[in-house]
Amino acid sequence: MNRRQRIIISIGISLVILSGLFPAYEGEFRREGDNLKKYMGYHFLFLPPSERAVFEAVIGKSPSNTMSQQALSSFSSHIITSRVWVQIVTIVVATMGLLVLFAEKKTDTLPTRRM
Repeated sequence: MNRRQRIIISIGISLVILSGLFPAYEGEFRREGDNLKKYMGYHFLFLPPSERAVFEAVIGKSPSNTMSQQALSSFSSHIITSRVWVQIVTIVVATMGLLVLFAEKKTDTLPTRRM
């Protein structure tokens, strides 16, 4: 493995880790009959969008201070796992392709006989 390939693997591993640490989130308002969903963007894995942020994204205005926690409990956020998997697979495939592209070519140096 040459220097370029080690750099490519390091960058690929870093991107996979970052994709896992900052996944895409979707906010959801659950109510009887149907659910309203809204893309929330990328957030740190251990600090997902709050119920208030989901309320603001779905409804379009910020919640009042007097709004009860029970009313906000119907707003939640979750990770869009399909997007995370697509990103990780894309990173792995691109990394493998770059590894092949930057592989050192082996040359067969057989001694030639002169007649």
